[in-house]
Amino acid sequence: MNEEILRKIVSMVCDGYVDTIMTAIEENQTKDFPYLIACSNFIAELKSKNIIVEFFGTFEDTIIDRIFREVSNYLAR
Repeated sequence: MNEEILRKIVSMVCDGYVDTIMTAIEENQTKDFPYLIACSNFIAELKSKNIIVEFFGTFEDTIIDRIFREVSNYLAR
């Protein structure tokens, strides 16, 4: 998992809670963020093959909404 890409996605979806979410992921709570981690891994894999993509241009609104919901659910606890 690429932390730089993950941090960038979190900041795009919910700026202001980046450190909180990154701490949760680092503390092995990855089960709470399956869409976020999957998108991050997908972008990192493409980047390793020199294919640069933008988050909002790559994923449709449904995926972005699910990532937002994952983060919102975690923060609501």
